[in-house]
Amino acid sequence: MKVLVRIAINTLIGVFLIFIWSKFVNLTQIGEILSKIELKYLGLIFLFMFLSPTIRAVRLKFFLKPIKNLPIKDLIFLNGFASLLNFIIPIRAGEIAKGIYLQQEYNLPLNKAVIWIFLDRFIDFLVVLALIMIFSFKITTNLPSNFIIVPSIIFTLALILTYLFIYKSKYIKKIFKFLSYLLVVDIIKIYFERFINFLIETFSVLKRKPEEILLFVFLSALAYAADGAVWYFCFLSLGSLQNFGQMYFGQVMSALTYLIPAAPGYIGSAEASGLLIFSGVFGIEPNLASAMTILFHILIAIFILIFGLISLYALKLDLGLILKKAFKKT
Repeated sequence: MKVLVRIAINTLIGVFLIFIWSKFVNLTQIGEILSKIELKYLGLIFLFMFLSPTIRAVRLKFFLKPIKNLPIKDLIFLNGFASLLNFIIPIRAGEIAKGIYLQQEYNLPLNKAVIWIFLDRFIDFLVVLALIMIFSFKITTNLPSNFIIVPSIIFTLALILTYLFIYKSKYIKKIFKFLSYLLVVDIIKIYFERFINFLIETFSVLKRKPEEILLFVFLSALAYAADGAVWYFCFLSLGSLQNFGQMYFGQVMSALTYLIPAAPGYIGSAEASGLLIFSGVFGIEPNLASAMTILFHILIAIFILIFGLISLYALKLDLGLILKKAFKKT
């Protein structure tokens, strides 16, 4: 019931965003732009759609290698299945399903496996912030000049906290031990301290050599470059040549919109964020920006459904059991 309520609320938000989006575009002109699509670019679009989860699967393999050396094929299909779940049920069920699969197939502890998956995505988040800061200096946009301050502060704080959890765990324990005294109920204090100790133990997976960290960063940046190439060729298929750097920057900013609650299939949030990024940030004509967003939305839905179902079959997953456990964790 809790999950259904969240999905219902997200759907209402999506419907509202569609309504707002429709007020800024001309649907007739969007239809005319879409009617001129050049099908020869579809192969490249689907190729880069496949490369993105494949690169992230390689990163996850290296990330989990000290714990378990997992087959890259399984991780590629696991990303495909997780994308399908997140697309249909956008409450981060895909990440939880990854942890459940790792527990079932490789006997990894469930709670730690789920945290490791989110830590893998946390690396993504740090790279996104770093890329936003870099692109803010390199790419011309309509963003305010002080825009870079916010991602810089968040990036700095996230790095400091990560460093403390990994290398200064004794200080972290002391800080949270002091904070636990502010909690009145003893049972809450006990669970609070256990949770902090669990986080410190789990974060230890990030204690790596500098070259390993650089590899994670490189693979993350490469995955977003593949995402940017998808947008680049989507625009090209509509007869519009765009700056690849802008498409790359746009994908990086788009990653932050995943933090916003979304309807199933990302209906509404995809169109609204596309118009905001392409037209609001880069100054692309709104109807062209919306036509590309709709085209991308359709193609990514086709890809995710096909790739996700193939992944489900390849991994021989018990979908009912996965969903039951995932809903309990959300």
